[in-house]
Amino acid sequence: MSRRKRRAGATAATESGRERALPGERAAGGAGAPRARAAPAPSRGLAVDVAVVIAVFAVTVGIAELAGAANLGVALGTGQVAFAITLMVVLLRG
Repeated sequence: MSRRKRRAGATAATESGRERALPGERAAGGAGAPRARAAPAPSRGLAVDVAVVIAVFAVTVGIAELAGAANLGVALGTGQVAFAITLMVVLLRG
């Protein structure tokens, strides 16, 4: 006998407003009831994350050069710090 037929033929005995589970079935909302899953958050692709981190590095080096860094090494060091900060943000956001 199918569950639908059992439910249609059975009289619904209520206990404090809830339907009693039929033998062999789980109670609705009980410990064994399946949980509704949350929709997964839309994720960015790996290529987008890598592009963002590299772009921040390049833009920071360019700004440091235009702002009058003593030499290219200082500008690249500034870019490296910005790269590390951006990488942490991208990794933590997830």
